[in-house]
Amino acid sequence: MTRYLSIGLSLLLALLSDVKSVPSAHAQQPVASFYYDERGNVTRQEQDTNNDGKMDRWIYYNRQGQIERVEQDINFDGKADVIVYYESGKPTRQEIASKNDGQIDTWLYLNARGEIERKGQDTEHSGKPTLWVYYENGQPLRSEENAKASGAATRKVYYKDGKISRVEEDTKGDGKIDSFSYFENGQLVRKELDRKHVGKIDLWGYYQAGRLVKQEEDLHGNGKVGRVVYFQGDEVIRRDEDTARHGRLDMIEIFSQGRLTKRLRDVKGTGKWDTVFYFQDNQLVREERDTNGDGIFDLRILYENGQIAAQEADTNGDRRVDVWVSFHNGEQVEQLEDQNYQGKITARYIFKGGQVVSQEQLPNADPPRASTPFARVEEELQSVTSYVPSITNDRRTASTLPGMESGAEIK
Repeated sequence: MTRYLSIGLSLLLALLSDVKSVPSAHAQQPVASFYYDERGNVTRQEQDTNNDGKMDRWIYYNRQGQIERVEQDINFDGKADVIVYYESGKPTRQEIASKNDGQIDTWLYLNARGEIERKGQDTEHSGKPTLWVYYENGQPLRSEENAKASGAATRKVYYKDGKISRVEEDTKGDGKIDSFSYFENGQLVRKELDRKHVGKIDLWGYYQAGRLVKQEEDLHGNGKVGRVVYFQGDEVIRRDEDTARHGRLDMIEIFSQGRLTKRLRDVKGTGKWDTVFYFQDNQLVREERDTNGDGIFDLRILYENGQIAAQEADTNGDRRVDVWVSFHNGEQVEQLEDQNYQGKITARYIFKGGQVVSQEQLPNADPPRASTPFARVEEELQSVTSYVPSITNDRRTASTLPGMESGAEIK
């Protein structure tokens, strides 16, 4: 944010408004001390404005009797804090020691109407202005800042109706702007960064009420958005990514309280969502796949302690489980089948070393567990894409990653 001076222009002019007209050398005893040249013309006037016995205002005159400079000690420490320069009786420039240390750190330049036109500030204690603010009709138009007080500005702020509208920054100090911030009604709504300093924007941030709600990244320097991250408060709630660099979205991740809970993927790279992963405490606990691309999950894999523990499959497309597979230490040991598709076990196979070692027919036995029907891929897609905050200032919607429809090719 641009730093504003604590001593306002109107206050400074008010302090100087009671400067008296120049008396003659033969006037009565003055309320202040006057100093004259050999011709009797006053050259300087000193005043004690608070009657503490110490001079705190010094007024200097030119040969025509006009004020050319006024110095004011505002905090009454014996040092001038404000110096006002005049031309033809009108103030044109002010120098201010705003920190009450006697060191000038602010410079004000006025136009013929007495309005501030330009303000310089020393923000680095270098004795030179490092921040310049330019005004029109009393309102700031832009500011330019350079901590080195020389060369190109490293930070520029633009104003509209007295409020910040845009900020440009050279964060590397190489003379090239690499950060752009955009404001509406004085609030940050969008930020763009060239993180690699190559002259291309590769990160876009969108804000609401001062908080980051969405972030887009060009991961590969090809000018395309490769990752989109959504935020709620300070936490990530969703992350979309083009992991295969195909120019289309192939992974969506959902987070809760900073932990990954779900991941939807196009594992085969066909342009169709085909696999969803479920996590608990950042550990994979379940996976469901659409193996034939018909838009319906038909294989379920259950995990325990990072190892596969069981599988469930739908082999006839009715969305009900008809095959149950059990594993021990990651190795298949048993497979149960409902060969009549009536919800009962009719066949059992025992495995050892990846081979069937025995099998038997069963008279409509009960399944090993209750299994939920398989869902449509589209239902899962709708579930994960619902984790998106409402964004009113997203101006790059045309360039966001194209989505994918389950069971359908991308056109």
